[in-house]
Amino acid sequence: MPWCPKCRTEYRPGFTKCADCGSELVAEQPPEEEKIPAWLEGMPEEYTRAAMEQQKATGSREAAYAQMAAMAMAAKQMEEQAGAQRGEAPVRRQAAPRTVYQDNASKANDNRSSAWTLLLVGVLGLVFLGLCITGVLPVHFGNQYLFYGVMGAMFVVFIIGGLVSMKNAKIFGKAAESENSLRNTLKEWCQENLDAAKIDKLIEIDKEPEELWFFKRYAYLKYILNNQFVNLDQDFLDHFIDDYAYDAVFGDDNA
Repeated sequence: MPWCPKCRTEYRPGFTKCADCGSELVAEQPPEEEKIPAWLEGMPEEYTRAAMEQQKATGSREAAYAQMAAMAMAAKQMEEQAGAQRGEAPVRRQAAPRTVYQDNASKANDNRSSAWTLLLVGVLGLVFLGLCITGVLPVHFGNQYLFYGVMGAMFVVFIIGGLVSMKNAKIFGKAAESENSLRNTLKEWCQENLDAAKIDKLIEIDKEPEELWFFKRYAYLKYILNNQFVNLDQDFLDHFIDDYAYDAVFGDDNA
């Protein structure tokens, strides 16, 4: 009996085209296509197929995700190596392309330092202008009104900028407290729940070349932490894995 390969509709003998989609009918019923899971939709086909095979073999979505991520990162590394051979600037190997992360404590310190600098310059500048206007300092300028007006406005802007930076420093300081609390919670969870030997067995690290170990482990850590702690800032998470989690779990084995 003829079948439509797209609509999967069976026709009586004598029909050659599908009445719905116009496809040429085939002699036998086509095999059921394996449905792509929702968490893999939108990914390149070669990655999704590899991930689905890995999940089917291990029964673990984490291992499938790590396999897919390792393939993507290996492809990126090969592109970088090809670029280096063409004379392009080398790119530092990392688990994901991202901007340099700055935590809220550093932002608070930077804003606090900028605030004191701007306030100091602004206040000292206004004092200097006041001494000049009152004649305490015998300094004379061609157009005094224009000079004092422009310089006075500039120093006032410095003071306003200093006050804004001081306010931002307080905001970032409060955010830093929450960030430190989250960081400590993540550290405790990693210490209690992550074991290098179990992870390596789960993601079948021994089946991969050593140059992919780092990528596959990194991908697993990011996957499991994202699933355990929802709505994590990804730059914060990348920094946490780089700065603490990877070395804490896998020690000095940074293949």
